[in-house]
Amino acid sequence: MSQVFDLQITCPRCGTEFETTGHTIVDAADEADAEVLWQLQNGSLNMAECPNCQATGLLPVPVIYHDPKNELLLGFVPNSGDLDDDNLSNTIGPVLQGFITNVPEDKQADYLFHPIVTDDQEALIAAARGELTRDELMEAGEEDDDEAEEELSPEEQAQMNERVELLQKLFQANDSLERITMLRQYKGIVDDILHQMLAVIVMQAEQSQPELLPTLQKIMNEIEVFRASSSTF
Repeated sequence: MSQVFDLQITCPRCGTEFETTGHTIVDAADEADAEVLWQLQNGSLNMAECPNCQATGLLPVPVIYHDPKNELLLGFVPNSGDLDDDNLSNTIGPVLQGFITNVPEDKQADYLFHPIVTDDQEALIAAARGELTRDELMEAGEEDDDEAEEELSPEEQAQMNERVELLQKLFQANDSLERITMLRQYKGIVDDILHQMLAVIVMQAEQSQPELLPTLQKIMNEIEVFRASSSTF
């Protein structure tokens, strides 16, 4: 039942534009998904590689993992902890609905309508390997919710402001090469926080300013690959 998609991205390291493919559904019970499941288990699922400089990065797309044996339906949404309920539903809802619709009615168990959502890629991989149970995933999610309720300190707020300014500069840049130069210049704050903030902006644009999405998606892809290449080279 694996669902394949095509994506055009620009490498932030060398500026090469190329096409890649990824997956949004992995069903452990479907023999046709065996290779995709193996990719998920070894961490290579939805990893894009630039054909020119070989820089790699994770495609920022949702993934549904289904394990009927353990009654687990797990949704991976990058930066889901920063999304409100509406934006989260709009991001993963269509994928979930499409998956459940294709499950025969006699196999539509209750757990399918109570999916667990995470933004932790390692948790997704561990679940696919059978190293995390449904209960453990739910407990981890509750702990994350408790941490999210803590208020930002003045220092943390200043760090957020720095990243807001960088995102504004990236959006106003003329092309990918100019953005790559900025990412190199501000490498110290090209981190999880910046990525999460951009993800929220993308979700908001989907609702109110869809004309901004092509540029925002390019920036997202460039940050993903830049971070991966920076940790590798």
